[in-house]
Amino acid sequence: MKRHIALVVWLPAIYLLISTGCNNRPQSTVTNDTAQTTTTTTAPASTEPAAPPPTDLPTPYNVFICSATGDLNKDNVSDSVVVMHDTISTQKPYRLQVLFGRPDGQYQLAATSETAILPDGGEGAHDAINLDSVLVSKGVLTVRISLLRGTAEYLYRYQHQHFELIGYSRTESDGQGMIVNEEYNLSTGRYIRSSEPYDGEERETFHTDTVIPIRPLPVMDTLVPFNNYHAKYILF
Repeated sequence: MKRHIALVVWLPAIYLLISTGCNNRPQSTVTNDTAQTTTTTTAPASTEPAAPPPTDLPTPYNVFICSATGDLNKDNVSDSVVVMHDTISTQKPYRLQVLFGRPDGQYQLAATSETAILPDGGEGAHDAINLDSVLVSKGVLTVRISLLRGTAEYLYRYQHQHFELIGYSRTESDGQGMIVNEEYNLSTGRYIRSSEPYDGEERETFHTDTVIPIRPLPVMDTLVPFNNYHAKYILF
């Protein structure tokens, strides 16, 4: 298949000198299974294959935004997640790619999504919604989004030959003194939604805890944030 074309990359040690966070700015970010917020000043010794250099990724995605590393396919070899930005087209989309590392130091393209991160332009643009970070921990890829008054997270796991959405969460203020929390474990179907005041005022709250199974699970390749709905009131 086309998605399994091998990408041969040798990365100089300079690309290991990177800090965390995306924030829609061209910068290098690596988050490992054991450290996700540490800024390094010297390149650590490592036998794992290094993340591919952004300059080796094809245009039109011309700006490197961030990356993360960690084992995503359970082969004990570090994989790489790379986010690139197309600043030339009017839509200004982002591309999220996962590359599986191999013991020989090469990388193999495993998945590509041009919709999992909302674009900066065109009809799909949202001025108040921005990419915050990508990270890998315990075999799960997390894409974190900043909202106008909160955050949202999308959790993906590699299974059934795809990166399937296994979890979604959102914490956001309604701008009127209430915090709304939403957690959806898509693997089990458990959905929890609640609200609570944050300004000390007496306000009406709500709490929903139910099971809403969904099959097949959404996949990263085609998921569009805030445009995929289920059961009318669940917003991915």
